[in-house]
Amino acid sequence: MKFISSIAARLIISSLATGAMPCVIAAQEPAAPAEDLKQELHQTRQMLQEQAELLRRMGLEMERQGKEIEELRQQLSATPAASTPPFNNSATGDAVRLQNAVQTLRAPAGLPVEQAVPSKGETAISEPSELFFRIGAATFTPSGWVDLTTYYRSNDVGSGLGTNFQSIPYSNTVPGGQSETRMTAQASRFAIRVDEAVGKTRAYGYAEADFNGYLPGNAYVSTNSNSLRMRVYYLNLARGKWEILGGQGWSLLTPTRKALSPFLEDLFNTFHLDTNYQAGLTYARQAQFRLVYHLANHWAAGLSVENPEQFSGSAATFPTLFSNSETDVNSTTGSGGSTATPNRHPDLIVKTTFDRTLNGLYWHVGAAGLLTSARVYTPASVTKGNAASDAREGGGIAGNIFLELFKGFHLLGLGYWSDGGGRYIGGMGPGFVVLQTGSATSPFATALIHSGSGIGGFEWKINRHTTISSYYSTAYFQRRFALDPGNKTATYAGYGFVGSANTNNRTVHEASFASTTTLWQSPKNGALQAIMQSSYVTRAPWYVALDQPENAHTFMEFVNLRYILP
Repeated sequence: MKFISSIAARLIISSLATGAMPCVIAAQEPAAPAEDLKQELHQTRQMLQEQAELLRRMGLEMERQGKEIEELRQQLSATPAASTPPFNNSATGDAVRLQNAVQTLRAPAGLPVEQAVPSKGETAISEPSELFFRIGAATFTPSGWVDLTTYYRSNDVGSGLGTNFQSIPYSNTVPGGQSETRMTAQASRFAIRVDEAVGKTRAYGYAEADFNGYLPGNAYVSTNSNSLRMRVYYLNLARGKWEILGGQGWSLLTPTRKALSPFLEDLFNTFHLDTNYQAGLTYARQAQFRLVYHLANHWAAGLSVENPEQFSGSAATFPTLFSNSETDVNSTTGSGGSTATPNRHPDLIVKTTFDRTLNGLYWHVGAAGLLTSARVYTPASVTKGNAASDAREGGGIAGNIFLELFKGFHLLGLGYWSDGGGRYIGGMGPGFVVLQTGSATSPFATALIHSGSGIGGFEWKINRHTTISSYYSTAYFQRRFALDPGNKTATYAGYGFVGSANTNNRTVHEASFASTTTLWQSPKNGALQAIMQSSYVTRAPWYVALDQPENAHTFMEFVNLRYILP
């Protein structure tokens, strides 16, 4: 416009000079002198320069902000997996972990819940729980669910909601000839998480409980007095690439879906309603001190010092002169109870995991190692001389994979082999037995038991509301025994010998199928789910007496309706 005005002004001046357009000129304002035109052009040039300078500064500011955003993005990408909000039920890669970290800054974290949104691969919920509250700088987020489960077993296992896989009754026995049907709310759960940041250190505490504790003898007669129990209770601190966890949590040996996160959603414990999960699953919930280092965004390594327990179980047979108070035999009263069991040193577990996204599909690989020990003592009254002790160091190795083959479909597998680590296979078999070779005055010997397990299967989110899963598993326990010199009759001590009880299992197998359907879901109001599980379990002992069944088996069906708090 300034340029057009300048041309018009020059035309008017030229007309005045030549005498043309007298009537038009008479009707216009007096023309601006040439000096005014120069001033106007100067002002226009100055204004354009100022606008250019402003645009340059804005560009620099946007560049600076872009660098800050990128630094924040890199920092959040390096955030340890444990700090991802439990609203995340995804098992995708780095992009989702970044989204979760951003969500952590926007809203208080909720609680990790098994099956709360059974959608491995679904993005994080964008709205926070409506239940959180703040005290000072700390954020408190309660959560949990109300649960009603009906279960049926073709044989009366009698172990409650969690199946004792190792003691399935034989069909020719009184419990084995009966079926069982029961309804229970024991799996209802409540928990609370507390988050706070102290400088660059992120801290959270987490406590979780359900009602699967010990029951009184008349628990189901009138009032169904289910007992409260502590599941996990720990504090986690994360700063930079380091994490420290102390308290009771899931063992580092438990297979994971993502990194070394302690959250339930990032662990593998199936989608089952059975509170003992799957036969052959390696896990424990116990006191521990854990140190984790994130070598890279996709690579983590950890060391955990965990509560030990010398475990032989009730199926093992001990020498006549041996006091079984030196090992846990699952006794709930008197000597032999777990609190009376001596232990040499804590169990040590190391683990490393590798997580990667390939073509938008999430892959996870993990490997772990275990160091455990057992020791028995022989008093002088047995040796008729000096007292003696025998100690053994045991160990184990474990590995697991969690591979997304196509969107929403995950193939999984895990394996475990140990020498003395049987208690980590759900307590289904002995870690060691006690032998006395030679004479009745010989010292007792600690004999470690080889044991192993494996699980293979898949999990498939077939649509936004329904996830199905299927697994097949097996567990194995070695036989080991010797003659008992303290008994006048020729008998054996140990596990799996000829004539041993049919509880001396060689193998336990389970095939299972489960589905979880979200009937209704709202980030603010929670979710309503229908969950079903079908399983077939069989166990085979080392010794089968004449005219007795070769194995014991049962079919199980679980049906559940669960309301999950937001």
